[in-house]
Amino acid sequence: MKKTVAKDPANSRVPPPRSRSDLRLEESRVAELLDIASQVFLENGFAGASMNEIARLSNSSKTTFYSRFPTKEKLFIAVMERRMETVLGEVTAPLPAESPIDVALKEYGTRFLRFALSDEQITLLRIISMESVRFPELGERFYELGPKRGQTFLAGYFQEQIKLGHLVRDDPWTMAEHLISLLSGGLVRWRILGLQTGTRTKDKQQEHIAGVLRVFLRAYGTPTLMKGHQVTRSRK
Repeated sequence: MKKTVAKDPANSRVPPPRSRSDLRLEESRVAELLDIASQVFLENGFAGASMNEIARLSNSSKTTFYSRFPTKEKLFIAVMERRMETVLGEVTAPLPAESPIDVALKEYGTRFLRFALSDEQITLLRIISMESVRFPELGERFYELGPKRGQTFLAGYFQEQIKLGHLVRDDPWTMAEHLISLLSGGLVRWRILGLQTGTRTKDKQQEHIAGVLRVFLRAYGTPTLMKGHQVTRSRK
């Protein structure tokens, strides 16, 4: 007959919950690590980035580092998630409800291009484009974090503008997709290919935004809007 061995209460205790200061310290360390990883990825690309080098630069033990980020893919996704969360907050900040629609969309276009044409975002897009064929989860996660959120934000704004009678009754989701495609076409595409073509100048970007809004509002603006009752005449 087997003897029942009593468990030592000291060994069966649940570890005490960590304090808020400990959690904040851990979050700070992870943020610092991801900042370092982001720099390494941006400078060396995905293939050229070394996990061991990132661990060394962040002063992390390999055991701790690899327990949190077991693969380079998971680390890159964490870097991408952090960047998109930070930047998308600015791009999708509420548009001024009291402003005419073309003024509000000009502000959105300015935010969008400032984000989309940044060196960091262009490099990130290049890496994602190359790696998502081999690693589909990367492309899917990027879509969820960036394009889908941005399109959802715009669709909500357009839904309100339809109710106000400023835009024709159409699918807000499709309208949002069209505006984003118009904004990102040309300037962003050429930057991804390494062709500057003046995309970095503020005047060039504002000229591009003005042209996009003329096309978009001709397609979706109501007759009242296009007569100038709601749209300002300035093209600057």
